[in-house]
Amino acid sequence: MSKMLQNALEEQRNYYSQKLLAIGVYNTQVLRKMTLTELKNEYNYFYHNDPQVKRNRTM
Repeated sequence: MSKMLQNALEEQRNYYSQKLLAIGVYNTQVLRKMTLTELKNEYNYFYHNDPQVKRNRTM
């Protein structure tokens, strides 16, 4: 069971890392140092909060 859990966590890490790399937010060195929770939070921020739209509205 532990191997399955480890594989699942690694798959999640890869998923979030690839998404953040695709939009050019971070490079691979930074992503490797981030925890899974940090990756999830950053993913949610950039994909669900749409910061570009909010930033343009205030200017």
